[in-house]
Amino acid sequence: MAYARFAPMISAAARRPALWRIIAGILTAVFLLISWLFTIAIALSLTQETSVFAALGAITGGNPATPGGAIIFLLIVGGLGLSTLLAARFWQGRNTASLTGAAPRTLRHFVVAAAITGGIAAILMLVPTERDGAIERNMDFGLWLAWLPFALFALAAQTGAEELFFRGYLQSQVAARFRSPVVWLVVPALAFGAAHYSPTLPPDVAIAYVGFAALFGLLAGDLTARTGSIGAAWGFHFANNTIAVTIIAVDGTITGLGLFRSTAGIEEIADLSPWILADLGALIFVWWLIRRVLD
Repeated sequence: MAYARFAPMISAAARRPALWRIIAGILTAVFLLISWLFTIAIALSLTQETSVFAALGAITGGNPATPGGAIIFLLIVGGLGLSTLLAARFWQGRNTASLTGAAPRTLRHFVVAAAITGGIAAILMLVPTERDGAIERNMDFGLWLAWLPFALFALAAQTGAEELFFRGYLQSQVAARFRSPVVWLVVPALAFGAAHYSPTLPPDVAIAYVGFAALFGLLAGDLTARTGSIGAAWGFHFANNTIAVTIIAVDGTITGLGLFRSTAGIEEIADLSPWILADLGALIFVWWLIRRVLD
């Protein structure tokens, strides 16, 4: 069975598989995340002598084109990890290991997947292309290096939280209700894609971005099911986001922590340019390679 290693996570989810509990868990995780933001806002309002809503606006409306704004944005998403752990324990009685897989395996898969993804990306960056002309320096190297540890921590929190929620929790709970992998792989992937919708982007760009995110969610879901932990998907996700945020940031996304910046802009994604198709091919190749190594 291709997904035999996923069985323990499904078994843990199957103890309380009711559909209403899944919905309640999702809503609870979101509510706790919002509550966490308000807690931070209250603390800031007390220290900065401003209103709670002004502090909340400063947190959620930060500029991701600055290092501090980018870190805050990533950490906001990172709060979803804790809220997911609490919601899963309350509604499904699940512990951390049942959502992530065994800790040693999760860590090992994370390192392997991150190393493979980063290694392939490094090789591809060494290949000169016409696309290089659209890349320019974004930060002074010393400043970038000073921010890098904070960026890596925030990225680990952000990607780990998303993998915990969409793959560790949602995918396994849907799998406990529906036997077909078509359902329990596709539904969380579509939810992951929808979570990346941005109303500030042109409609065609926003829809294309959702589609690419959903494809990534499908690949990450497959890695989770094949390995029995979120480690491989997390490492895959972490390395991809690290490259896109700290190495070559794309205009229109989180650019505050990038050493370089691509001036092409995120709008290129809707045009299905040769470079976007090449990136897509590389993503699928890395996913396939991680599967081969960890199978």
